[in-house]
Amino acid sequence: MRSIAARLLTALALAMTIYQLSATQTPLQPSVLVQNTHLGIALQLVLLGAALETESRSRRCWLLLVALTAFGCSLYVQVNYDALIVNQGFPGRLDVWVGLALMFAVLEAARQRWGAALPLIALAAVVYNFWGYMLPTSAAGSRIPFDTVVSNLSIGLYSGLYGQFMAISANFIFLFMVFGGLLQSLDGNRAFVEIGKAVSRAFPGGAGLSAVVSSSLMGTVTGAAVANVAITGSYTIPIMKREGYDAATAGAIEAAASTGGQLVPPVMGSVAFIMAAILSVTYLEVAAAAVIPALLFYLALLASVYFKSRRLGIVRQNVAPDLRVLVRFLPVFVIPTGVLVYLLVNLYSVSFAGFWAIVTLAATRLVMIPVNLALSRPARPLAALAQELRAFTLKLLDGMAAGAKMGAGIAVIIGAIGLLAESVTATGAAVPLGSAIDLLSGGSMLVALALTAVMCVLLGAGIPTVGAYVLVSAIAGPIVVESGVDLFTANFFILYFAVMSSVTPPVAAAALAASAISGAPYFRTAWEATRLCLMLYILPFLLVYNGGLLMRGDAPGDALAAGLAAAAAAILLAGATQGFWITAGKPWERACLAAGAAAMIAAITGFGAVWMLAALALAAAPTLAQLTRRREEAGVQTR
Repeated sequence: MRSIAARLLTALALAMTIYQLSATQTPLQPSVLVQNTHLGIALQLVLLGAALETESRSRRCWLLLVALTAFGCSLYVQVNYDALIVNQGFPGRLDVWVGLALMFAVLEAARQRWGAALPLIALAAVVYNFWGYMLPTSAAGSRIPFDTVVSNLSIGLYSGLYGQFMAISANFIFLFMVFGGLLQSLDGNRAFVEIGKAVSRAFPGGAGLSAVVSSSLMGTVTGAAVANVAITGSYTIPIMKREGYDAATAGAIEAAASTGGQLVPPVMGSVAFIMAAILSVTYLEVAAAAVIPALLFYLALLASVYFKSRRLGIVRQNVAPDLRVLVRFLPVFVIPTGVLVYLLVNLYSVSFAGFWAIVTLAATRLVMIPVNLALSRPARPLAALAQELRAFTLKLLDGMAAGAKMGAGIAVIIGAIGLLAESVTATGAAVPLGSAIDLLSGGSMLVALALTAVMCVLLGAGIPTVGAYVLVSAIAGPIVVESGVDLFTANFFILYFAVMSSVTPPVAAAALAASAISGAPYFRTAWEATRLCLMLYILPFLLVYNGGLLMRGDAPGDALAAGLAAAAAAILLAGATQGFWITAGKPWERACLAAGAAAMIAAITGFGAVWMLAALALAAAPTLAQLTRRREEAGVQTR
């Protein structure tokens, strides 16, 4: 019975994928009804999926009841669409009850899929929207009629559940979840490990560098740090431990690398499309601005892993990449990603680009089947071809279903965030929070940014990147802008800290997943990941104080100079934190490297070129000392 239910759920996921792909190419329904269908099927996938997994009979009955309620609400909206549009802002009594039931179903589905944290925050915002006016004056919200609040949040079909965020989920994010699901099922990620082997063979650091490269490539598509750790960590973490990394370090490297992939263009874990919509700019502007920060993120992480491996005495990895695997599977990633980038750069719509990237991915994998057979030279080519085609079909269906289920999970969290964002906007709830931060900061932009960063990490804990970014931008965005930061830069600042919540204690969901694989204590893994990512906590502040890092200046030379200076700071700080430069560092040498990094950061943030000269001088002292020491040690060994 359970296997039949699982197959029916997979069939529903496939139907959702086919519907969404079709809706991007032809207007099947009005935009709001596309959102309603998207949300309605997503609710069924999440709730019925949870019911299928649970062993508790009472919980299963509860989930089936909520799923039935969600189905009834979605059907009501579908059937009564015209009347609901006419009655926007003035819903009937039945409309109000349906709207309340739909909000409840979304919050419950989000709780089942992602835990209670965000649904509780959204519920508190909704309750404040209804009755916040009854609080004392200093905390009171605007008084809005109950029926109007319900209309604004749900059944009015223009904001809340059916606002711009759900439209982005239906039209953009879902497609890239399917793209990621297909990339995994059709073996596009198999080439990432081989690329990592090539890097680790060229540089000391072995499997650590391999993990950073392969996990970053996978992370840019999956958009979920925890899922990426589960996919790549099961391979990279055991190899790192085998080569000499302790369990906590191996888990920390994987967690950090998987987290950073969400900041790498072109996909950026789908968050680039949300940001473009919020800022009313093109996707290309967002992706271009993300290039230098993404390069700095991975340079800092690679430098930390490199110095850590040198201190541990880990040498180059001797395992050569499998060229046959690269030939067979690298095109499955490169060609569709190239098509995606080409279409987006040439300003085709995101939905158009996503659709054709999916089609190209499937077509490339299909075309590669004869190539794979030619390389393997089977004894019975026709039988092998038939077997490969059957396997391709099954993998294609599996990838589409897996992508739909990932997209459904994102849809319900986006629904909860829509309720939160509309409630915060309607009541002005963010204003007191902004006033409190302004009071605590004493008017200092740096202090205000630091307080906002802490808020971003706490609010983003345990939530997927897309959800964390939207949640934090709705609440903290106005606060950052009010402190004097322009809106574009403020959103990048928020995004970086929302993403870094995946490796920052006390939650650090990516570190938790990595520690489960490595067998290391969770907190030790989380703190090691934090140490590896130290420069990455500084980077968002550099984006605020130097627009060149986001290519926001008029002169390309400014971006290049800022990028090179930030790269130097990242390398110096990595050497200081990991205790290695040319050889193992003494305390005073590490202090000089840390001071040099601080001086370079001061130069980047506008304190003048003299600080850059100071940074070079501070770096020169340990460099000369270690070169001399290494030469002396080499001389002793030769005698």
